Amino acid sequence: MWYVSHPESNEGDHRMKASTFVGRVGGLAIALGAGAVISAGVASADGATTEPSGAGRPERGSQSAAGAAAHPGAAFGSVRGPARTRPVTRGPANRPEIGTDGSGTAVPQRISSRPAQSRAATVTPTSAPVPIPRPAAAAEDGNPTVPVSATSAIVGDSITVNPTVAWNHGVLSGTLDASTTSGARLSYVVVSGPSGGGKIGGGPLLPLTNFGPGGSFTYIPYATALTDPTRNETFRIMVLENAPAVQFVEDLLGPLGNLLVPQVLAVVHRIPIVGDLLSPIIGQSTIVAFDVNPYTLAADRPTAFTYRMPSFDGTLISVNYFPALNLSDGLVESAPTVLAASGLACAANTDPNTVFGQLFPSQQFGSLTPGIKPLREDSFTSPLIGGPSYDGGGGYNVVTWDPRGEFASEGQLQIDNPFFEGRDVSAIITWLGSSANPAADQIKTGIDGDPLIGMTGGSYGGGIQLTTVDPRIDAILPEIGWNSLLSSLYPNGNQFKTGFGGILAAALFFTGARVNPEIYQGILTGVLLGWLSETSQAVLGSVGPTSLLTRQQAATLQFQGQYDTLFPLSESVATGRTITGNPWNTPYKLFWFCGGHGTCDIPNPPVEQDARGLIQNLMWLDQYVALDPSRPADDIPTFQWYDQKGLYHFSDLLPWNPGFHQETPYTTSGPGGVLGLGPVIGGSGPAPIGDLPFSITNAGKAWNALNLGVTPAPDNQIVGAPTLSFSYRGLGTSRTVYAQLVDTATGLVLGNNVTPIPVVLDGRERTVTIPMEDIAYSVGADDSLTLQITSSAVNYENFTTAGLIDVSRIEISLPLRAIP
Repeated sequence: MWYVSHPESNEGDHRMKASTFVGRVGGLAIALGAGAVISAGVASADGATTEPSGAGRPERGSQSAAGAAAHPGAAFGSVRGPARTRPVTRGPANRPEIGTDGSGTAVPQRISSRPAQSRAATVTPTSAPVPIPRPAAAAEDGNPTVPVSATSAIVGDSITVNPTVAWNHGVLSGTLDASTTSGARLSYVVVSGPSGGGKIGGGPLLPLTNFGPGGSFTYIPYATALTDPTRNETFRIMVLENAPAVQFVEDLLGPLGNLLVPQVLAVVHRIPIVGDLLSPIIGQSTIVAFDVNPYTLAADRPTAFTYRMPSFDGTLISVNYFPALNLSDGLVESAPTVLAASGLACAANTDPNTVFGQLFPSQQFGSLTPGIKPLREDSFTSPLIGGPSYDGGGGYNVVTWDPRGEFASEGQLQIDNPFFEGRDVSAIITWLGSSANPAADQIKTGIDGDPLIGMTGGSYGGGIQLTTVDPRIDAILPEIGWNSLLSSLYPNGNQFKTGFGGILAAALFFTGARVNPEIYQGILTGVLLGWLSETSQAVLGSVGPTSLLTRQQAATLQFQGQYDTLFPLSESVATGRTITGNPWNTPYKLFWFCGGHGTCDIPNPPVEQDARGLIQNLMWLDQYVALDPSRPADDIPTFQWYDQKGLYHFSDLLPWNPGFHQETPYTTSGPGGVLGLGPVIGGSGPAPIGDLPFSITNAGKAWNALNLGVTPAPDNQIVGAPTLSFSYRGLGTSRTVYAQLVDTATGLVLGNNVTPIPVVLDGRERTVTIPMEDIAYSVGADDSLTLQITSSAVNYENFTTAGLIDVSRIEISLPLRAIP
């Protein structure tokens, strides 16, 4: 159905919600460093949606991306100024009651197996769900793309739209097919999300909707809308022109302009009179109102949907299901499943066109994690000429979800606590094969009857894989996760990581996460004072995997960023040592790559590493989840890494295995000296400043420092953690000094990381011996390093620091291995 725009009584409420969202997303963009240039428009939504059983959820904003495909069907109206829409019809008024699971949550029924031509006009749900039709039968249903209704191009002044929605290989793809005679760039804003609890596809990083060329998008219906022919969902999208004056402002603001300007325009256009007056200056707008019947579009074929699933404690977790491509095309009857976890303050990925699971402006934040598209296809084609490509010949169902306490999920965020978020994942696995899942018959199981399950994800999504020690999980691929939040944020129990702690607090605040107050208290205390109370240390020490890894049986391919200033390489070493030392003989391999929560600033970054890592994700899943008899993961080296020149290396031994290093390390020493202590001035970083905000935490060459030349022999590599020792005495309030290794050829600090070293400045002489952060460095003929001991570091900034320290008998030992 389609309908024309008319005034609404709740416009003021919509504008208030929209402006609030603009502020929050703008703040989040600054906190997380939104920098991707957006080609087809970015926008926001006012959150005016309703859900089954009265469950409300925040609607996302919008971000354009290359994406969605085939045309969608809809209704629309055009306006010159304020965009206001009133529906003419919303479909059947009398709908049957939907079954519940006792928690007040609607439980979708299985999709009827009857042919589409013989479906009754209404369906009365029963207590015994009907099995979903086999894909082979679905493939016989006819045309793989079914438009909502016949539509024709309608011109509203300069903007032309021809909206449609259609089934497209297991997903409902929509388009506005928008163009303008003015030649202005078009942007798109979700004015109101799907009325029945569905979603418009977005992610995987910022909580925004992804629009492709012409306003293409993905519509993900709520599960019950797929099983009930009387349930329509309505949603509205605004099409905006960027007039020259607006485009100038957007270009002036750079990447942030692409994110914020369309959101502001959307608010302005909806202000009565003001929108009319300003439209000649800011451009015209059109609202397109969609009225979609997902049951008709899906036609009994495997189709992506969203659902709010009760977890172990009744907390509703918003899950999103995408069928494997070979399954949706009718080539197989069921497929193994991958749980693709999202990062902290990141909504679940709901865009099936994403290639990478967690891209950031630097292209290094979770850049080796596969998106929904390669997982569904079990294949990847490199965009580089001659670049690595892979086709595993299979396909995976993909499940994403909003973590507890964030976005559309209820509850309180506990930072991947095994007793909360870990049990949520176990509940998702149980739900997959249960009668509450209308796609249960699409879930391939093993001979034990359990689903074949793998997990992917980076950062927070990497941590949850290590936390969820569920024996039903066959393989995990954690990227840039942690072993202990205590060792990550409060290393050496002395100085809190104030730089990244501030970023985390800002991200959680701006996304409206509902966080355990004790976690907020600990982070804020650490950021403001630089220390943690025993209570806060206990809270941080209780989340994440730690000792649970002794029970980890899932085959593990771990990825860790060499330039990660939040979770450094040492976190992967601690995790890997525990897993390989447990009694389960768990398959384990390790990949150190140029990236992480930070910036890969080396002169020649390895352009092929993202493709290599993504392909190895698929190979690992194919062997340990899909049980591919060709065992493709056997070809993955046990340990891989890149050096400071961007060169790739590998070994059959892990970096802590006997024989990986030479028996005799390189050692050098120096006399030391006197160092003045104080905040900021002369200390380490921030340098270089590139992609914000992560580059703010980068270590940099210090000028207030004690320096020691480090010159290991050429044709050696330093792969692992150097050991530093020195004696000292001093007076002052400072609790910490910082050590780092600087590449003399580039002036860059190795790994962008410093090592905080606890000191006690009471006038007495003491000696400290401490491992520095792990590094990967190849020594060429003209290469050398400089050890610096400095007074402060931007990632650990403490404004109460002051004093004087006299350092003597400095000695550093580097683990060496010969370059093959």
